[in-house]
Parts: sequence; C-alpha cells; structure tokens
Amino acid sequence: MTVMEDIKNSKAVRVYRQGWLAWLGAHKAAFDMAQDGVKQVLASRQQFVDDLVEKGESVEGLAKENFDKVRGDVETRFNEVSEKVTAASNKVLGRTAEVAADPVAELTEEVAKLAKTVGSLDRKVTSLTKPAAKKAPVKKAAPKAAAPKAAAPKAAAKEAAAPKADDAKSAA
Repeated sequence: MTVMEDIKNSKAVRVYRQGWLAWLGAHKAAFDMAQDGVKQVLASRQQFVDDLVEKGESVEGLAKENFDKVRGDVETRFNEVSEKVTAASNKVLGRTAEVAADPVAELTEEVAKLAKTVGSLDRKVTSLTKPAAKKAPVKKAAPKAAAPKAAAPKAAAKEAAAPKADDAKSAA
C-alpha cells in the first residue's frame, strides 16, 4: 500500500467524506423542501386568495352593518337637534311654529310691508318739513318789518334832542 491509499482508507478521511456528503445531502433536502413548498404555494395560492377575499367580504359586511346603525343613530339625533334649533330660533325671532311653504312669497310680503312703512314715514317727514319751511321765512320777515318802526322813534327822539342841543349852543 502506498501512502495515498493509506490516506484514502484512513478513518479521518472517511469521517470527513461522510461529513461532506451529509452537508451536500442537507442542502439537497432543503432545496427539495423549498421546491415542494413553492409547488404547494403555487397550487394553493388560488385557495389562499379565495380565503382572503372571503375574509374581506365578511369585514365589508360588518362595516356596512355598523355604518347603517351609526348612520341611523346620527340621522335621528341630527333631526332632533334640528327641530330643537328651529323651535329655539322661532322663539327668539317671534315666529310661529309654522314655516312658510314659499320663502320667496314670505320675503315678498315683508318687502311690501317695509315699502308701506317707508312710504308712510316719507309722508310724515315731508309733512313735518313743509310747514316749518313756510313758517320760518314769515318769522324772519316780521322782525325786519318791526325793526324800521323801532328805528323811527329813536330817530325822532334824536331829532327832538338835536334841536335842544342846538338851542343850548345858541344860548351860550
């Protein structure tokens, strides 16, 4: 036997070779398992997708039910609050509980009432201002006419006093 043959037949080489083959076998087994897993996933992916769609539909159904419940509660509460606000605003604004069927007609009536009020106020203002305008010039004219009459007695008194002053000068 040669040295090479002794090395090949040695127990250490046999153990090393068995370890090497075990390592290769493990990798082959892992590869086979992964390949089988991929085949199973590919084969069952449609089932997997179908399961996910079914779960999604059940969640959607629950969401719709809950939404309908919440929507009903919210609409009821909104209507109650709306009625309370309307009643309160009617009390504040002094309106009756009846709401006009045609808001345009209601506004037209209010505009007509306001137009009547403005017309009556305009007539009152013009009636109050016209007599005051006529009386004012008459009152002003009367004192002017009275002033010359009052000035005439003063002038006569001056004239009467003037001769007396002249007489006093001439006597001196």
